[in-house]
Amino acid sequence: MDKFDKRLKEDAAAIRAEVSPELKARIDASLHGVEPIRPVGDGRSSSARLWWASSLTGIAAAILVIVLVNFDAPDPVPAEPVAETTVPDAAETPFLAPMLDVRTAEFTGPLEEELVNLQSDLEKARETVRKDLDFTF
Repeated sequence: MDKFDKRLKEDAAAIRAEVSPELKARIDASLHGVEPIRPVGDGRSSSARLWWASSLTGIAAAILVIVLVNFDAPDPVPAEPVAETTVPDAAETPFLAPMLDVRTAEFTGPLEEELVNLQSDLEKARETVRKDLDFTF
């Protein structure tokens, strides 16, 4: 490497580069006619604005869903028996007495369970939104 370095230095010393006064004047005029480049920001402000915008949009959407779900929720209906559990008198309908088995219809049971499950899910969602809001602010 020493020979190579020595040869490069000799070649560099042998080069005679001269700039004419006209070329120097043109270069100076070109440099003075150009505005300096302004440094570009580090990019944090645009990403921070995007984060704030997406957070606020998500919070607004969550609040809107909560309001709409609570606004459209019907009042709870008191439980009423669907059918009487009494069997008609056998004297009135003698031909139906051996076949007749009257029971209360259980149509609302599964729907009530589903309503309880949905209310539980809604409470979990509210708690999650509340935690997110506390974390964000």
